[in-house]
Amino acid sequence: HRRNAELWRQCRTQEERKKHVSDTHVRWSEMLRLPYFNPIRHLIVDPMHCLFLGIAHWIIKKLWIDSGKITKKDLELMERRAKALKVPADIRRILYKIATGKGFSGFMADQWKSFILIYVTPLMWDLLDTSDREILANFVRACSLLVCRIIATNALREAHSRLLQVARLIETYYRKEMITPNIHLSLHIVDCCHDYGPLYSFWCYSFKRMNGLLGKYTVYINQYKLSV
Repeated sequence: HRRNAELWRQCRTQEERKKHVSDTHVRWSEMLRLPYFNPIRHLIVDPMHCLFLGIAHWIIKKLWIDSGKITKKDLELMERRAKALKVPADIRRILYKIATGKGFSGFMADQWKSFILIYVTPLMWDLLDTSDREILANFVRACSLLVCRIIATNALREAHSRLLQVARLIETYYRKEMITPNIHLSLHIVDCCHDYGPLYSFWCYSFKRMNGLLGKYTVYINQYKLSV
């Protein structure tokens, strides 16, 4: 990595640098000047984008809805079931737009997390065949373990084993060509936990929530100026 990064610096034109990045996927970073910086080990996989906006969304939309395994009538049934579920007040409810458009219209990261951890099993279990139930059960179990605020080493081992099983099941039932970069990256999340602690210490939900608050703050300031 460092050698390729140095080669990027030696490129004399922007075109040369673009070609170098295209060939090696590496460019120079000033952080490489730090003697203790490891560009491989210190790269964090964000669980919000990888697990919930990535794998969860992909499995349900790509594997099951787009392939016709989950039909429009199934989505409508899931929406009715979701509305009937009662969840604790401190848990953010999902949008009741499961059957809108092509399915799960407007779902954001928080909704996908809630859907996987709480809703997906009672809503979808009887609509899936045995192979897809295996994929779902392993993925939900892995996510349930990883989102704990305090997580033990043996739980991390099980979570990694479950995510690996998800990859193997998808490869078996849907072909190895269906393995996505997020499925590969998910197998490094446990390493990130060993280095940086539970997911709450490094996932992007906090940053996303703060961006939302800052965006609203700008709106409030503009409204105040207009009123003055």
